[in-house]
Amino acid sequence: MAKNSNALYTESLTSEDYPFILGEMLKYKELIARLNKGEIANCYFFCGEEEYLKQEAILLLKGMLIAPGAENFDFGLVYAEDVSAGEVVSLVETYPLMSQKRLVVFKDIDRFSESELKEIIQYLKKPASFACLILASEKVKRETLSRGIYKTISSLCETVIFWRLFDSEIPGWIEDKIYKEGKIISHEGAHYLFGEVGNNLLDLAGEIEKLLIYTGHRKKVTLDDVRRLIGRSRSESIFDLLRAITQKNLKHSLEILSTLTETGEKATGILARIAKRFRQIIVAKELLDQKMAPSKVIEEVGLHPFFDKDFTSEIQDFDRKELWGSLNRVLRADWEIKVGKKPAELALELLILNLCRGKKTLTYPA
Repeated sequence: MAKNSNALYTESLTSEDYPFILGEMLKYKELIARLNKGEIANCYFFCGEEEYLKQEAILLLKGMLIAPGAENFDFGLVYAEDVSAGEVVSLVETYPLMSQKRLVVFKDIDRFSESELKEIIQYLKKPASFACLILASEKVKRETLSRGIYKTISSLCETVIFWRLFDSEIPGWIEDKIYKEGKIISHEGAHYLFGEVGNNLLDLAGEIEKLLIYTGHRKKVTLDDVRRLIGRSRSESIFDLLRAITQKNLKHSLEILSTLTETGEKATGILARIAKRFRQIIVAKELLDQKMAPSKVIEEVGLHPFFDKDFTSEIQDFDRKELWGSLNRVLRADWEIKVGKKPAELALELLILNLCRGKKTLTYPA
């Protein structure tokens, strides 16, 4: 049985029995570490933007608390737009039928009025020992938790902030997720997958699931596996487009762009990656000016030491004015596509012409 953790019961518990500090703010990894030790609170407040990690935490709690076959009886998922505060409290105060605890997930609590949230607070002050309530919101930020009604809610729950992972953390997340499935992936494979798919964890999880099926009984996922599954050769990848632009190789950049658009790559996705590359170059130039070692610079900006080993030498000729101008061109191209001022393919081609030539901006009649 999980240890109890809320204020109603603390008077009779010792510090050894009571591992939680109400109102404490945890990160995702800290929460998982506690759950793996069997330390389950009666009330959680899940905040922040990373919905995929929230869902992983919910699934872990569900697996720990809900008996097999009891989901329809002892688990509830409700949204603020569909229920009242009274209905939420009634649901969580219903005894579990088959499981050790009832689990209720209440999403989008930020949509509740203050009076409705006060009803939830009354429950939090005296939570049921046979239930676990998860309050979740994507819109409530850490700074919001320091004031008003959300400060009160946070003080009565174990609060977990689900930050979006930094790009430098994504390859490690990929490796950990595949390891949990009984396989390992090479570092190069993890970086390549991140480079091609991006930092959306839901998209990455989908590609990881495909890789697990694709590799069958093999224990190791290789770089070649990732390349084959993604469906493009290295000469046709986003990686190479970014490298060609960095090198100001106009002919190769346009060739790769043509291949990417023909294979269905979205213009907005390509622009986002180009914008990110120029931000990386700007940061890298600053770090190099501070005499940081090139290998450390590559690590700091989230690049891979194998695929991007020549990055710092390739950016030597960029100056700050040019870099900020290039970034502004990327943002303008994004705006032109979104408002329909230029067709996506044309806007991208003109952008790459400007980025690679580094000369007077090319325009096209509106």
